[in-house]
Amino acid sequence: MNERLELILNELIKCYIKIREPISSKSLKDLARLDISASTIRGYFQSLEKKGMLKKEHISSGSYPSIKAMEFFWNQMLPNKCEFCIDTLDKKCKEFDIFAYVKIFENQLLYNIYNVQNKFIVLEFENDELVIKYQKEIFDLLNSFKMMSISDLQKIFLKYKINVLLEKLKKFDKSIKLNEKLLYNNFNNLNLNNLSYINNIKVDYQNRLIIKKIKFLKNNKDFEIYLIGDIYSDFLNLFETMKGGKSEQKTT
Repeated sequence: MNERLELILNELIKCYIKIREPISSKSLKDLARLDISASTIRGYFQSLEKKGMLKKEHISSGSYPSIKAMEFFWNQMLPNKCEFCIDTLDKKCKEFDIFAYVKIFENQLLYNIYNVQNKFIVLEFENDELVIKYQKEIFDLLNSFKMMSISDLQKIFLKYKINVLLEKLKKFDKSIKLNEKLLYNNFNNLNLNNLSYINNIKVDYQNRLIIKKIKFLKNNKDFEIYLIGDIYSDFLNLFETMKGGKSEQKTT
């Protein structure tokens, strides 16, 4: 897509997100304050329609972005890096009608491993303890992992398929649901357990959902945030108005 077509598409999407109504070429010129004639914009609209980026409710109506266009837009416009203040995020999620699933993981070090009468193994972390049934092979293995972080341990356990320890380590994960009412009213068939497989952005065409994943480290805690909303939700304003965070937009 050439630069001018992409400009017209992006400006139309930004306007559509705000007003949620089909937009004519003249309306886009006025709303986006474009220094391009309405007839020229109309020609760009026709090219975007042929590419499957714009749709119309009927032949004489204005245009609105397709889900394909929204997927292209969000991949271009949403930042790759961002730190969120959770308290502020809760307020903003309600304001912009977006659900957030927050996973918080404190990356502690494994200090000691104890054998309790050949019945249990106690793993002593910086702030927590974990108890599993004793197995000599597991005990011998764990002794070589002292002073490793939980995230490194998870990688090792995943590699060697030590599932019982992987499951046990999940007890250190904390999760928060923000704007939970939206989840139950609109996304009640959404399986939150499947979100960890998302790398950056996922578009659910069937349910018209966008899921944006944000990861960052703060105060020795790993934050994994999944923002979920309608494909036409105002994610741009959510990111732009967040306080207590930093963002870095994706460049192309």
